[in-house]
Order: sequence, then C-alpha cells, then structure tokens
Amino acid sequence: MMLGEHQTLQNTSSKQTVILLIGVLILVGAGIYHTYPPNPSSLNAPASAFSSARAMPHVQQIGAKSHPTGSFQNAYVRQYLVAQLKAIGLEPEVQSALVVNPQKKHAGRIHNVLVRVPGTKPGKALLLSAHYDSVYTGSGAADDGASVAAILETLRAIKTQPPLQNNLICLFTDSEETGLLGAEAFIQQHPWAKNIGLALNFEYRGNRGAFMMFETSKGNGKLIEGLVAAPLVSATSLFYEVYKRLSNDTDFTVFKQAGIPGMNFAAIEGHTSYHTQLDRPELLDQGSLQQEGDIMLALVKHFGNIPLNDLKSSDNVYFDFPSLGLVHYPVSWIMPLNTTLLLLVVAILGLALKTKTVRGSRIVASAIVFPSILFGLAVTSHFLWLAIRYLHPGYGSLLQGDTYNSHWYLLAFVFLNMGLFGFLYTYACKWLRPIEFAFGVISCWLILLVLASVWLPGVSFLLFWPLAGLLVALGMLLMLRKNIQQPVHTLLIFLGSVPAILIFAPFIRNLFIGLTPQMIGVVVGFLVLLLGLLAPLLKMIGQRKLVVGSSLLLGFAALAAGSLSSGFDANHPRQNTLFYTLSGTPQHAYWLSSDKQLDGWTSTYFPNIRAKKHMPGLFGDSFPPLWAAPAAVLTLQAPTIETLEDIAIAGTSPGQRQLKIRVKSSRHAPKMKVAIEGIDVLQSKVAGQPYTQSPRTHWRLDSVGLNDEGLVIEFLVKPGIPFSIRVIDFSYGLPAITSMPRPASMISSPSELSDTTAVVKVLEL
Repeated sequence: MMLGEHQTLQNTSSKQTVILLIGVLILVGAGIYHTYPPNPSSLNAPASAFSSARAMPHVQQIGAKSHPTGSFQNAYVRQYLVAQLKAIGLEPEVQSALVVNPQKKHAGRIHNVLVRVPGTKPGKALLLSAHYDSVYTGSGAADDGASVAAILETLRAIKTQPPLQNNLICLFTDSEETGLLGAEAFIQQHPWAKNIGLALNFEYRGNRGAFMMFETSKGNGKLIEGLVAAPLVSATSLFYEVYKRLSNDTDFTVFKQAGIPGMNFAAIEGHTSYHTQLDRPELLDQGSLQQEGDIMLALVKHFGNIPLNDLKSSDNVYFDFPSLGLVHYPVSWIMPLNTTLLLLVVAILGLALKTKTVRGSRIVASAIVFPSILFGLAVTSHFLWLAIRYLHPGYGSLLQGDTYNSHWYLLAFVFLNMGLFGFLYTYACKWLRPIEFAFGVISCWLILLVLASVWLPGVSFLLFWPLAGLLVALGMLLMLRKNIQQPVHTLLIFLGSVPAILIFAPFIRNLFIGLTPQMIGVVVGFLVLLLGLLAPLLKMIGQRKLVVGSSLLLGFAALAAGSLSSGFDANHPRQNTLFYTLSGTPQHAYWLSSDKQLDGWTSTYFPNIRAKKHMPGLFGDSFPPLWAAPAAVLTLQAPTIETLEDIAIAGTSPGQRQLKIRVKSSRHAPKMKVAIEGIDVLQSKVAGQPYTQSPRTHWRLDSVGLNDEGLVIEFLVKPGIPFSIRVIDFSYGLPAITSMPRPASMISSPSELSDTTAVVKVLEL
C-alpha cells in the first residue's frame, strides 16, 4: 500500500488491473486444479503399479446390481471376492458371525471376507478395509465397490514386489451400510483384530472428485508424517476437527473405538449418486479410482515396512498446498506461531498509528462493520437458496439438498457475493480509509484465530497462513512507504494475498461439495471472510464499478443457467419413494410413500388422496405421517413371534417380569424391525449379548441378514402393564402388482423403506 499520513490506497492503471485480475484467476485455478484427481492408467501400466483400467473389471462385477446384506447378490459378490483372491495366489477366509451393535441398534448375520499376506518380520499388522455390501437402492459401484476393487488391484501389485516386513490384512466387511456389523464382528470375534497396528479404511460418498483423507485417530502426528509418502493426497486437519464432532460414521469408527490408530479416506463429489441407481460402474470417475489406488499402494509400501507398534503421538496441523504437497507441524507450534503473528500485528499497527495512517476509533468501527457484512451476506444467501428451492420444488427430492447442476449455483453465489461485497466495501470506504478497514478485518481474523486455536486447533492453519501473508506484505509497505512505487506496491499486495487465495479457493469449493447448497450460508461466510482479507487487493483494482457490475451480472447469469438446467431426465432422474405394506388380522394392504409431495408417477398410486396421515397400526405411534392408499392383499406370511419364557421374578421390589422371545421371518426376508411398545424395557439382551442396561421407553432393534434364522431377545419389564411387540420384515423390491413401471426419468429415493415389501405382525401381551 502507498501508506503515508492520511493517505488512502491508490488505484492502479487499467493495464495493471487486467494483469492483477488475470493473476488472481490463475491462482484460483491453480488452487482448484490441485484438487483434481490424476488421469487413469491403462492396462499397459507396469505390473508393479496400480492401474485403474485393471481394477475396473472388478468394479463392473461388484457394482452390476445392488447387493445388500442378506441378499442373493451379496452372496455372489462374496464368492467373486474369494475367487479373485485365490486367483492372486492368496488364501482367503470367510468370517460368518451373528453380531450385535447396541450403539447403532442393529444386529445381524454377516459374512466378512479376509485375507492375510505374511510379512518377513514379527510385529503389528497393517489393515486395509472396505465394505462389499451396498444399499438396496444403489448398486454400490463407487460405494464401496471401487474401494474393494482398489484393494484387489493393490494386492496384485504387491505380489509382484519384494515381501513387506509387516503382515498385511485385507478386510472386506459386510453390513457396513446397516449398523457397521461386519467391522464389529471383526473387532469383537476375530483373532487377527488383536494384532492390528494401523487401519486404513476406504470409502465413497459420491462417485468422483479428489480422494481425501478426512479422518484420523487421535494422536495423528506419525500418521501424517507417513501420509506424505502418498502422491497427490488431499487432506486437511480442518476435516479432522469437523468430522470428529459429527454423528457420521463408517467402519473406521469401530476401529477407532477399539483403540486402533488409522486414517479414513473417501471421494465425496457426485453426492447425487450416493446410495442411488446412479452409483453404476460406467458413471464412476476412473481418475478418482486411480488416485485412490496410488494412495493405497504408496501407504501399503510405506507402513508395510516400518514398525507399527507405537504410532500414537501428538496431533498435527496439516493441509495440502499446491507445489508444496502436504504441509504439517505439531499442534504445539500453534501458540508460538500465533504469538509471533500477534507481535507482528502490534508492530504494524503501532507504526500505522504513529504515522497517523489510521485512526483507532475507525479500526474499531471497521471491526464491527465487517462481521455485519459477513453475517448479512451469509443470511441473504441462505434465503436466496430457500427462494430457489421454492421456485424449483423438485430440488427438495434430492439427497440432502444437493442438485445435479449445483456447479451453477456455486458460481452464482460466488459472483453475487463478490459483487455485493465489492459494492458494500466501496460504500464503507467513503467514510473509512481502506487501510482502516483492512485493520478491522485483521482484528476479526485474529479473534477467530485465537478461538480456533483453543477450540479447533486443526482449523488454525486456515486463518494463520493467509493472515501471515497479508501482514508481511503490509509490514514491508509500511517500512518502505516513502520510497515505494505503485507497481511494487501492487506486487507486494498481490504476493501477500497468494497464501489466502491458494488455501481458500479449493477449501471453499470442497466445503460447498461437502455441505451441498443447502448449507450455502456457511460457505458464503467463509467466502466473505476471504474477501475481507483480500480487500487491500480489491482496492488495487481500477474501474471497480465495472468489476462489481460484471461480477453481479455473471452471478445472475449463473442463476439463470441453474434455473434452465433444473429439469429431470434419464441422466438426471427425479427421486421418489414407494413401498408396499401388509398388516393385521384380517389383513390390510397399503401403498405408502414418505415423499414431501407426490409426483406424476407416485400420484397414480394415491388417487384422490389430498394429505398424508398417520398409520400407527403399521409402524407405531411415533412414525411420521405417510401418503397411504389401499392396495391388493397378497398372500405373504407374517413374521413369527414365539414366546419362549414369561415368568415373574420373585424377590424384587418392585416386581419384574422376564420374557424371552424368538422372532423370525417366515419368508426369507433379509431385514427385520422389532419394537416393544407401551412399556419401559428395564434391561435386555439380544442373541445372548447385553443390549440395553437402563430403562428404555422406545425399545427397538433392526436386524439384517438373518433370513430364515430366528433371533432370541430377552428383556425385563414391570408386571401388570399391557404392552405389544411389533415385528416387521422387509423384502427388497415392490410386488408385481404395481400398476406401471417407474419412468426412466425417475429413480428410487435412497431411503430405508423405498422399494420394499413389508409385512407387519403385532403381539399383544
């Protein structure tokens, strides 16, 4: 900045403005391009390398059809895995177990596939994990067939190289989608689990995009040091801080709870394919698969050849940076770095006040104005998205607020908020000096940095390095204020902005992908935070009215493009829900839907139905209302509830009633729900394992994979109180009595009940 007494920031020439804008665009492009996966490899890749082309045939076999736990297709995929592992020259085994997960309220019969590649030295083993089951509503090509295929291709490549020092265990879990039961069975019951030194789990939440390391175990310093060995890995400790506070979980959750160090990886772009019929092999981005395999193979070679006995250390702050790779340092460095930065701020601010470049009261005012702008633009963006949803109600049927054309909305909100911020900044600078506004923004950033360092230390890098870059530039300008020329002034501001742009550009894009447009207010909040820090750079741009106007015009154009591409077709299908339920004596059958609104297809099943209604006789009193219409009664056997024991326990005060029941599907259904209603369950066991230890008003259990196998449930209640046991079994697919097939422009919603046939049995006691 041309900093002098009562001097404001100077505009550059038009030529310098063009050069500056091009430089910013190059930085934004470099930051975003850094996150893209590499090109896929061909079949001609060296035998020792990972090749997505060699892995794709596995994806095509695994992801050809949906294969949920307990289905015939699930058994086919399991047999395929065993055959492929034997073809590599390994000796796989199948772990079959009845397992209970009280935390997830699930139980079931699972069949894991495991294989061990012996190492040359005794010690802890390295675990590679991916689940081979899918949901019923999707064929699971990406989630998680691609990761299963990546492990198979990695094993093939490893077999061509010298043996690893450590044992390598590959675990293909069953029932990850329904209660993490396969991982639970491995940890609880398999002897190999006791010798795991490090677990690497691989997942997909979409079907394309960069493969990220988004979660680690606590004390990850040594793990991050090893992660540097992986090529083009995308990772930030921000994701680690956020994810560990969410309720989301994967198989890695089970490993982490068992005290096993590890890392969790996933690709998250293409969220609209997640758990839907769009999760097909031909729609999988092979570049994402290639990146996954490159990371996996590199980590196997690294961690397979170092001792895994003690990988726990202090946590690290880490982030990937273009051309530098993975930057990392211990959390203990945060406070010394922050102290240094604070001293730099004090020195620069002191010099600015001494030279009367700034007025203290106006800095305080700026520190109030900037958060107001940030909050205002974030809230405005949120309500704008609600308006877009109102104009396009079809968006409400998509998973978690995402859309097929969300890239247009990202561009729209970025350009609109850039334009609005530029307008508000220009207006604020009519009574605030630009340098005063800059110090107000810096004050806000410092406050956020201190809060993050205390409560979310892994987020501190996002605030520290951009702020440090700008402060260094400001300090140099202040020291050289009497001798500096305009081009040098502009160059220093630009260079000081480089860390902010390179760190924030990919972060904002990934944040939008992760949160979807539904959380656009949060994304815009971070965007405005960046724009505030770049305000000195904005002041360097000439013809700001033209730039602001152009930005707003581009934003409205992107909104229009989003509106024009908002329709549905075979490549971008609408999601809807329909299921069939049979219940009662005498029997009653219903078509049901949980959709917010009926569409052209589902409405044919609910003629003249104007509103949803509660169906307590089917799913209990607490189930939300549904669209419901009578259906033809099919001959389907109801599940059975057999009372094995019903006794009063003497000597207890108050008295207790002990029951033991066996529930079973009579029609080989792979899913079953059990609920005890109308009474508190004091304690319970499932399959002989403790399930609940304290009173539960709403006792429930979901089971999978039992098919014709009965499940024994024991529980205690207070005597003399009538109650009921509700059992519902679910088979996959709608009955053949459907009036018309779902159109090509529609697919089943990825909800638990969609496209199922349920039979209800209620026993009153």
